[in-house]
Amino acid sequence: MLLQFAVGGSVVPFVTLLLRDRGLGMGQIGVIFAGAAAMLLVVPFIWGMLADRYVPLDRLFVLLNLIAAAALSVFAFQTKQLGLTLSYIVFIACFTPTLSLINALSFHHLADPPKQFGMVRSWGSVGWILPFVPMSLWLVRPGHSDLTFTVWTGAVLCVAMAALAFFLPHTPPGAAGTDPRRLAYGPAVKLLVHDANFLVLLAGMFLVSGSYSVLSYYSPAFLEDVGLRRHWIAPAQAIGVVFEIFLFQMQPRLLRRWNYAVILLMGCGALVLRHVLYAVVREPWTLSISYVLAGAVIVFFSMGASLLVNTMARIETRATAQTLLALFGQGLGPMCANYAAGMIAHRSGDRLEPVFWLAAAWGAVAAALVIWRAGKLNNIQRIDNAA
Repeated sequence: MLLQFAVGGSVVPFVTLLLRDRGLGMGQIGVIFAGAAAMLLVVPFIWGMLADRYVPLDRLFVLLNLIAAAALSVFAFQTKQLGLTLSYIVFIACFTPTLSLINALSFHHLADPPKQFGMVRSWGSVGWILPFVPMSLWLVRPGHSDLTFTVWTGAVLCVAMAALAFFLPHTPPGAAGTDPRRLAYGPAVKLLVHDANFLVLLAGMFLVSGSYSVLSYYSPAFLEDVGLRRHWIAPAQAIGVVFEIFLFQMQPRLLRRWNYAVILLMGCGALVLRHVLYAVVREPWTLSISYVLAGAVIVFFSMGASLLVNTMARIETRATAQTLLALFGQGLGPMCANYAAGMIAHRSGDRLEPVFWLAAAWGAVAAALVIWRAGKLNNIQRIDNAA
């Protein structure tokens, strides 16, 4: 968990600044992010099907990380939009689904995911900020503003994760068992996608993840625009991740005290507030501290939805359920949001405040969906069909 998330922490928080350094405008950058998200409309389902039917999940991590490392190595040398776009798309297509697949692997081996997963997932948050300290120390030195080294760091970590994957717990395909209670893969998928609760969670993930993608990619550029020096941008983002680690320890207790609908709604509320602050405030340290709200979105909505989907899915489709969640949350939602954000920023003369208003509206619609379906979401029961 720690090493896989460290790959993302090396690249994603800095890629917008790196692309601007290479001469791209916000409209062009938005196209790159939208293209990468568009690829996630297809590949998560492929990886999830492989993990559920053909390939042990632990071995799939080897393949995905090696391809991601190769893509980052190519990306590091690119200076034109086409090369940057294609190499970044391949990286995202292989790296991003691992964040859902590693949840599926954890759920498979944890005796009580609602109680235990928060602690495990918090190590992912630690991994995300692990590269921030050496990178900030590098950037604070005069003449060290080039961010290409962040890409090489990500590539090295991908190779390390591929090696570590050989030591992960063996996780055979869930649909490959011989227990007569198990459904064939096709009927199990059909049962899943006809579940109204699952469809509502997909819609909510589309909206929240699209909005959060704007937060992830456009906040660092906005912080630099309002006067925050580059070497402080990583520590500013770390504020949210540190708070996220704390919240993960609280998640099981909060789930017992409240319910899934309340937890999801808290995530939506934090997201809306975060974007409104970026739309109306220009004081860099206030904006930096507001990263705590970003941490709340991850713990309350993203992980809350992932736990809820694991509860409703049968064992034959649990990896597929997580990757379908990723298809909407890492693919369709961010694709639409980043395309719209790039267009709005371009038409606003690269001003980002209108982009944050758009993202706030998406979060508000997601909150409305949760409120509408709250009773049904809270009545979901665990499907006990493990072999």
